[in-house]
Amino acid sequence: MIDATELLDVRMSSDGKNLQLRLRDQSGQAVTFSLPACWLNTMLNAVPASTGTETVHPLDSWSMDRTGNSEDLILTLRTPEGQAVSFTMKPWQVEGMTTIATYGRSGRTTGTTIH
Repeated sequence: MIDATELLDVRMSSDGKNLQLRLRDQSGQAVTFSLPACWLNTMLNAVPASTGTETVHPLDSWSMDRTGNSEDLILTLRTPEGQAVSFTMKPWQVEGMTTIATYGRSGRTTGTTIH
């Protein structure tokens, strides 16, 4: 196992198939290892994205389907980069989202009812 303390260099192999990473390990030695370049997207997708409120992604498309029990819904959101995340939702949650989208706030709107 290599416990890296510093990334010294990243290069593509001459044939373009591998990433070559040169690191400094905990003992101060420079170590080089190679990974298939096609693994890069998989590695990036494995890293959790920031959950801070400053993280906002553009929405490219969405879809909604019924689950196998036909009571819950599955909402899938997709980014322009092709990342997707799906949520199981209750119909009342979708109605709440509709209210916010229509009237602009999450609280009850006085005198207005959505049927």
